[in-house]
Amino acid sequence: MNNQPARTFVLIAIIATALVYMHFMPQVSVAGTVLRDVDILSDIMPEIDGEDNDEVIAKPIVPAAPQGVAKTGNTGEEAPAKKKPCPPGATCVIDYSGGGAHGIDAFYKALANAQKMNRPVRVAYWGDSFIEGDILTTDLRALLQDKYGGNGVGWVDCGKTTNSTRPTVRVATSGFTSHSVMERKTFSSRLQGISQRYFTVNGSASATFSGTTWNKHCNSWGTSTIYFKTSTPISITATMNDGEEKSFRVEASPRVQSVSVTGEMTKVKWTVSGANSSTQFYGVALDPKSGVVLDNFAMRGSAGMSLAGIPEQTMREMAAKRPYDLLILQFGLNATSQRSTQKQLQHYTAQMTKVVDMLKRCYPEATILIVSTSDRDQRDGGQLKTMKGVEELVSYQQLMAADNKVAFFSLFDAMGGNGGISKMAQQGMAGKDYTHINFKGGAYLAKKMFDGIMFGK
Repeated sequence: MNNQPARTFVLIAIIATALVYMHFMPQVSVAGTVLRDVDILSDIMPEIDGEDNDEVIAKPIVPAAPQGVAKTGNTGEEAPAKKKPCPPGATCVIDYSGGGAHGIDAFYKALANAQKMNRPVRVAYWGDSFIEGDILTTDLRALLQDKYGGNGVGWVDCGKTTNSTRPTVRVATSGFTSHSVMERKTFSSRLQGISQRYFTVNGSASATFSGTTWNKHCNSWGTSTIYFKTSTPISITATMNDGEEKSFRVEASPRVQSVSVTGEMTKVKWTVSGANSSTQFYGVALDPKSGVVLDNFAMRGSAGMSLAGIPEQTMREMAAKRPYDLLILQFGLNATSQRSTQKQLQHYTAQMTKVVDMLKRCYPEATILIVSTSDRDQRDGGQLKTMKGVEELVSYQQLMAADNKVAFFSLFDAMGGNGGISKMAQQGMAGKDYTHINFKGGAYLAKKMFDGIMFGK
């Protein structure tokens, strides 16, 4: 007779042993990027004492934000504009553009015309696991929609990636195969889209998107669009609210294509047929007809540098199909470790400058906002404090924003500076890994970011 209880305990012992070994695995680097430490046992062993690298990392000298200009008197002469100081306790956006292209003023102008444009004001937010599941971005999106109108959650992947962790939208897919930049074996960089993913179909597939009651803006939307490339003719059908259907016959083209349906929707199902390996689907958008929408492009484990690998022609075609008014880059969590050196941080920001340059070329009129890395803590000498290299990377990221004449927001400062993540964890806003926030923490930081953006306006 089989001893099932004994087998169960043996299996549990094997799994527990494997997890312990994973916890103590050495740090791994891929293409020069140090991957985040494996911390499976963070709830019971949250901190690591000591540092492996005693090198002192010097902070770069960060320039002050340039003053704008204002017309004076009746002569129309220009003089330095007086800027209001950032309110106590707030973290404000610093604009290094001097009023030029890609500065924050372009976004303010778009917001001022939010109800007059023939499309919504769009925000693209690229980040790592810190924003996975729509953490932080759902609250920033809602704050913008509360003030300027709009509904819907924007971009959603049309295959199984991180959709299951998003409480802001329900997704059911069938027939779509996911390919991500973090999955090298099955990924072709020349096929990727704006989210650094693409989805293939062998014959037919479907994806159904339903609103939720997570907040008042998630339940419905006014327009849904699917984005793709295909070198063979395909058929696409959209079914709105389990009722009205609209079908499209799409011809082959080397360029990014899209088809849309409009109407008050709480549910939409996209069905495709006739596709093969020469067709790549990128995602589906659930947008308002006007107001504001924010797209979450989270990529777990990414340091952001791989964004420069998106084919520029594809990005330009996406920019024509889906123009953005604000481009946010929030990375750095996966670029620092206990072994960080000054040379590594300098190399990292130099590589991220290539991403900024590419975005400037593809979105010549959009605001670019560099959001600094978040706080990441460890135990040192019996106390929790910010991991070596984090504060220095924040300064390098600010210098990068200044050198590239774009806007900057210090998420590190918004979290409270040194030891901020541990204080948030004590208040139930972050995990015991002292690295990631939860939805409560996301709401707190989204309000900080929203206020920082609005103060400048």
